[in-house]
Amino acid sequence: MKNINRKVAFKTIGCKVNQYETGAIKQTFLKNGFTAVDFREKADIYIINTCAVTREAERKSRQMIRKAGRTNPSASVIVTGCGVQANPEGINVCNSSNYHIISNYYKNDIFEIFSSFIANSSKKIIYFKPAEHINKYSYNAFHSMSSRIRGLVKIQDGCNQFCSYCVIPYLRGRARSRDSQDILLEIQELAKNGFKEIVLLGINLGSYGDDLKSEKINLAILIKRIETIPGLERIRLSSIELPWVTDELIEIFNNSFKLCHHLHIPLQSGDDGTLVLMRRKYNINEFEKKVSKIKNNIPDIAITTDVIAGFPGEDESAFKRTYNFLKRMEFAKIHVFPYSERPMTLASLFPEKNELHVIKLRVKFLNELSVQLRKEFFTNNINKQKKILVEYSFSKNAHNYTCGLTDNYIKVCIKDMKRRKGEMIRARLKGVLDSYVEGEKIV
Repeated sequence: MKNINRKVAFKTIGCKVNQYETGAIKQTFLKNGFTAVDFREKADIYIINTCAVTREAERKSRQMIRKAGRTNPSASVIVTGCGVQANPEGINVCNSSNYHIISNYYKNDIFEIFSSFIANSSKKIIYFKPAEHINKYSYNAFHSMSSRIRGLVKIQDGCNQFCSYCVIPYLRGRARSRDSQDILLEIQELAKNGFKEIVLLGINLGSYGDDLKSEKINLAILIKRIETIPGLERIRLSSIELPWVTDELIEIFNNSFKLCHHLHIPLQSGDDGTLVLMRRKYNINEFEKKVSKIKNNIPDIAITTDVIAGFPGEDESAFKRTYNFLKRMEFAKIHVFPYSERPMTLASLFPEKNELHVIKLRVKFLNELSVQLRKEFFTNNINKQKKILVEYSFSKNAHNYTCGLTDNYIKVCIKDMKRRKGEMIRARLKGVLDSYVEGEKIV
């Protein structure tokens, strides 16, 4: 079958790992003669990588499936990802033979499945295996190029934690790590293609190497190896759980010239009783001690976090303890999530559910606190000199602006300057505006 002039469109719902996987699938289609178009355009094939971490993510996934069918009713629509894994019947919003279901187990085989079966059949294709069958890291022959600013590099998949609210271990399987040589080859390729920064991704990133029998390696050792790659200026970690923020990793932050001074460490609750119900592997005292140690060693580091508002059993006192703890910790930003009940999880069986209006109010309070803490973090960095990776430029009131991120997660915009995406420039941080910091280029 010739694929010249055939068009394919992609839509990703959910996390950066999903974005990476979509990018790898996209490269497979492009290398085989397809042309990628915007999801809003008419295409021959639509590939939707779904999410099921919240009810809202599942709703968006179904919405995108319907949208693809409306844009081109005769197109093949391939639905994959965690939404499929969680509820293949529920995500199957259309009975048309044009719609095909492919679970996470087969995600990297989508092009081969399409070429062998979907393209040559008028029947609906369903490829599904439960997540417990996913017992080794799945490789794709092509690497993701989903971003032209920073390179996304997936190094780990799955999770063994089984937090009481989280459905991910039931959808992506147990923790498994990617071979380090394969990771280094991908990053070398990204550096040769001009990427100055890479982001290391994983479902439980810190557990990298725990399962590898072929080599003795962990995240800290991997970072040291990545640092030797020529042309690469920044290494950023996506998210890491507290138990894996080791002294060895903190030491690398101290000594590295490439590791970005930003750690995203999910907290989820600032109340010990709620943490027990969540089946988290630490208490508030342990969390605070570790964060204090990090800040003492790396004073300019940005520490951001996740918090769930309205978890079952979280009463007003527990919420106040969470609020006060977040304020005391002076996080650079808080990602606030309303509790979303997920099937298969232990928390879905808990009594003492919070009313929706209570959850929404707590989300509001925490988001307001996040804005306040973000501005305080910005203020503490004023007059410092930082490198900025350019993400975009825009014009306003006859002025050009160039915007990007510092290594410690501050959005900086510089007036009367225009630079290309992916460039690295030096600037002095001079003033806090609404959602970013005004910068001044250092010549």
